[in-house]
Amino acid sequence: MSEAHEQHHERLEREARDLQDKSEHLGEDIAQAKQSWEAQKRDEGVPGAQSPEGGLPPEANYTTSGDEPPDDGGGDGAREPWPDE
Repeated sequence: MSEAHEQHHERLEREARDLQDKSEHLGEDIAQAKQSWEAQKRDEGVPGAQSPEGGLPPEANYTTSGDEPPDDGGGDGAREPWPDE
């Protein structure tokens, strides 16, 4: 029975080493992904990656057909009612 315990112990030790290795590799992958994302946020050629401090991405700066143009904030604040109002 002692031999069975020893084999079980060795198997668990191997599994622990494997998990430790995987954990270290995962940490490296996360660090690389974080660096890549930070570089993309600084690159204005990557749409949507800029931080909110940099403003909206370029594709957000247009209206589609059928959309009302945005209100420029001028006027007396009155608006025309919707048809169902």
